[in-house]
Amino acid sequence: MELDVARFRADFPALDNYIWMQNGGVSITPTPVAQEHAERMRELYERGPMHIVYPEEEYARRRQSMEALARFFSCAVEELALMRGVSEAFQTVLRGLDWQAGDRVLVSDDEEAAVLLPLLHLRDIRGIELIRVPVVDDADEQVALFERHFDAQTRLIALSHVTTDRGFRLPVERLCAAARARGILSFVDMAHSAGLWPQSLPDIGCDFAGLLSYKWMYAPYAAGLLFVHRERLDALQVRYAGGRSQESLDFERGVYRLRASAERFQYGPWSWPLVHAWARSAQYLTSIGVSAIWRRTEHLADLLKEALIGVGAQLYTPLAGERSAALVSFGLHGISGKLLSQELESRWNIVVKALPHGPEGLRASMTFFLLEDEIDVLMEGLKNLAKERGVR
Repeated sequence: MELDVARFRADFPALDNYIWMQNGGVSITPTPVAQEHAERMRELYERGPMHIVYPEEEYARRRQSMEALARFFSCAVEELALMRGVSEAFQTVLRGLDWQAGDRVLVSDDEEAAVLLPLLHLRDIRGIELIRVPVVDDADEQVALFERHFDAQTRLIALSHVTTDRGFRLPVERLCAAARARGILSFVDMAHSAGLWPQSLPDIGCDFAGLLSYKWMYAPYAAGLLFVHRERLDALQVRYAGGRSQESLDFERGVYRLRASAERFQYGPWSWPLVHAWARSAQYLTSIGVSAIWRRTEHLADLLKEALIGVGAQLYTPLAGERSAALVSFGLHGISGKLLSQELESRWNIVVKALPHGPEGLRASMTFFLLEDEIDVLMEGLKNLAKERGVR
């Protein structure tokens, strides 16, 4: 059954302002999720700090929100720790391992700062070896390229499920399985996959994963989760214990016990209205049908790719749907991404991201509520800009 796109577009009032193709940056928020966030904030204003004045009510709600997120990702709530985003989740993993000079970490060559920057810093302060593996269209070749670097020094592979700039969907299930068979740990950044299709974190086979509220799950900016596979709970050290990571704390005797679950890695405080809104977004996406969202997303991405090829644009994202997701990156010869982005916004009211480094061009986000007509407007703008600048 096809989605009633008009019905769901009505949930996103921000669409009255522009054609939205920048959801891969920070999402716009649907009305039911925004209402949940506003209600929780209003409640704090009118009733006071809920966990202090009404602890039974608020702590029950917190459990329900965490359980809703665990259900969405088909994992146990004990495998989740609240974070502020993927960056903090990955930092927690890196801090929890003992590093020696010469240890190897493998990443793709299309990683965003959340993964790349901490590893560059770790390289400089601990002497690890960071290997950046090229992303390629063929899944078999992609796995082989990573496996080529697996040796006794390799400690960790850290991968974006879908890469941020070029939009490659990596075969993370196969890569994590190959790493585990060699005793190598794995971390998956799911910023650009969580919410797009049904996900089972245990089935992915990663040891650790980072999750976000504010891209393809359409919740407000910003909340996050660290997933720690139940078999890897003891593989990480707790480097920074703080309030909320303890099971018990005896202030008089100075004796404490950390939580047995992944919650041992978290320390607050957090904005619980954001977490509650994220749980509401999980329910919202489930009510629409995550499989239906993916079918619509794949249709729109395929439509855009075909149109871009038709006008001679250079496509940076894999053509095959199973090797890509909701991000479509491309360039027009002779025109910078920054100029394209500025002109498309000022003249055609399209908000789209210029690629920040690497190849010149744009990254268009295909949300499930995007209209085919809006893709036509993008193509009209690109054709006009190419014609004006004599680009063939």
